[in-house]
Amino acid sequence: MPTRHRLPISSRHAFALAFDLAVRRDLVHSVLVPLVLQAPWFVLIGRLPSLEESRAHLLRVTLLSGFALVGQSFTGLLVMAMLRFRARSVFNTAAETHPAPVMECYSQALRRVPKLYATELLRYLALLLGGLSLYVPGLYLSFKLSMATETVVLAPSGVVGSFKRSFHLTEGRWERWLEMIVLSVILVLAILFVVVIGFLSVPTSNWSTWVAIGMLLTAAVLPVVQYAWTFFYLRLEESEAAMVAGRNVMASPGVASARSAGAGPRLRLVELAREDEDEEPGSH
Repeated sequence: MPTRHRLPISSRHAFALAFDLAVRRDLVHSVLVPLVLQAPWFVLIGRLPSLEESRAHLLRVTLLSGFALVGQSFTGLLVMAMLRFRARSVFNTAAETHPAPVMECYSQALRRVPKLYATELLRYLALLLGGLSLYVPGLYLSFKLSMATETVVLAPSGVVGSFKRSFHLTEGRWERWLEMIVLSVILVLAILFVVVIGFLSVPTSNWSTWVAIGMLLTAAVLPVVQYAWTFFYLRLEESEAAMVAGRNVMASPGVASARSAGAGPRLRLVELAREDEDEEPGSH
């Protein structure tokens, strides 16, 4: 059996790196600018009338809602792809290393948006079908396809290749994946809790307004979550590269011949001379 060398991976370390990059080192381009880019769509969604108020103008409200969702989806995919490139530019570098130029990251992200959209769509369809059949297949697919979007953005692969790569990278990483899910959900649930409390505290407010506020807060937190998942993916790739390098070393001709011939020199059996043979004749 080949030797499998897996580097240790920590989900808490991934989130620590994410908070350091998003809050301490690059707050403007990691949080503030993405928030400004997505804010108009959230405001538009928040200003849409409720269903009771929009019955007379149902078609117009439906078109506006569709336009807002499409615009927000495209902007969100662009921002998330940009953050992936930004995280990769500082992975395994010194603490004070500056990320790659932001326009360069946006340019690379824009070229990956179509494949990222297709990957997200197919992934959600697979999760939906898996969840409708049984809960366990849906959970298993969520785990095995969790790295597909990272791969399709950061690796030179297509949609199908990203799914295959995700299946391979997540092998043996079930516990770490669960930790990443728990930490991500905690951040999102905290925002949902704030939105619900705010809506219940102000009975005269519109629910769509609080939905927009929740989306805005989520957009401010998602860069941290995205950075953490990107660092987690890069660590998986690093572990895989180390394992492949170890296999290549073991399979190299020099090592292979040494293993077949034996790592050390051959031993030679030397018999000790008997005393009676060493003594000269007639010595008694």
